[in-house]
Amino acid sequence: MKRAMAMILCSLSLGVAPASAHHSLAAYVMSTYRTVDGTVKTFQWTNPHAKMTLVVPTANGGSQEWSFEGGSIGRLTSGGFIREAVAPGDKITVAYNPRRDRVIGGFFIAVTTADGKTYSIDRFKQLQGTVSPES
Repeated sequence: MKRAMAMILCSLSLGVAPASAHHSLAAYVMSTYRTVDGTVKTFQWTNPHAKMTLVVPTANGGSQEWSFEGGSIGRLTSGGFIREAVAPGDKITVAYNPRRDRVIGGFFIAVTTADGKTYSIDRFKQLQGTVSPES
């Protein structure tokens, strides 16, 4: 009986592990946003988070790769994002929450395509009314 109870408890604890392994958004400054223009290098429409690499021109005529993470597919689609919103080679503007560690990139909350269409999540709409973007 003790062995069976131990097996049940072990099984239950393993079932909780994936939920606790999910990281938080503490790495990002969620109270503000910035914008950056660039060309999409990669866009991954995947769970648990979409990911994007943007090639951004630098002041000296070169370029830098910026890495962005986004919400889950469910969260993005509920905000109007679609898989086809961006593709490699597209010139876009990204609104994002910057990283706290000052690494270039962040958590993307809106994308504006070259034709002027904006795909955003609800938090971006809330931030627009309370803060000015830091570019």
